[in-house]
Amino acid sequence: MLGAEPEIVANHVLTGQVKLVYWPMLDLGPNSENAAAAAFCAGEQDPALFWAVHHALFEDQRSVYLAQRDYFIDTAVAQGADGHAFEACYDGDEMRTLLAELDATRRDSGVTQRPTFDLNGQRILGSQPYETFAEVIAIQLP
Repeated sequence: MLGAEPEIVANHVLTGQVKLVYWPMLDLGPNSENAAAAAFCAGEQDPALFWAVHHALFEDQRSVYLAQRDYFIDTAVAQGADGHAFEACYDGDEMRTLLAELDATRRDSGVTQRPTFDLNGQRILGSQPYETFAEVIAIQLP
């Protein structure tokens, strides 16, 4: 989604028309969960940190697949997260339980492909240009 995301954020999220919600997909091995935990734990400190860590991990996917714990901590801290608070969240069970629940909810709703976008019940599958999202958003706005 990073391709269309900046335009969606600028044209629809920042104007209050759209709320962007991220649901984790924990289906590419243990580092799927670790990457999601890194983003969500950073987001506990500041919602903007969620997106900063998410984007940093997305841009460095090759490293993510083989990464160890310190990689995720270093990435979050580099984006501005407080290291001690981040580590407490990242190493704890609470966030891991939440991520498992969100992943189960996603699976139960039938979302099995990445990326999948749900705009008030209308699903868009796969990476799409901004115009595809803009059309669906325009139809759904009052």
